[in-house]
Amino acid sequence: MRPVRRPEPENPYEDPVCHEIVNPMRAYKSLYRGHTFYFHSKQCKSMFDQNPQLWVSVSHAEMSSANVVVD
Repeated sequence: MRPVRRPEPENPYEDPVCHEIVNPMRAYKSLYRGHTFYFHSKQCKSMFDQNPQLWVSVSHAEMSSANVVVD
């Protein structure tokens, strides 16, 4: 069995809540400050939606592509 590779921080398809890699075609999505964030579960999306600033640095999201994909 191969070890599970942890995602690189710049992976745009990493769930910002649980850090799982997600398939953007099947992921739950939220828009925050013009960026789309992807989630592997409703629970992660709900936690993010309640307080997005808790899960992502606004300045980081605006300055880099880590955890976001610009629509």
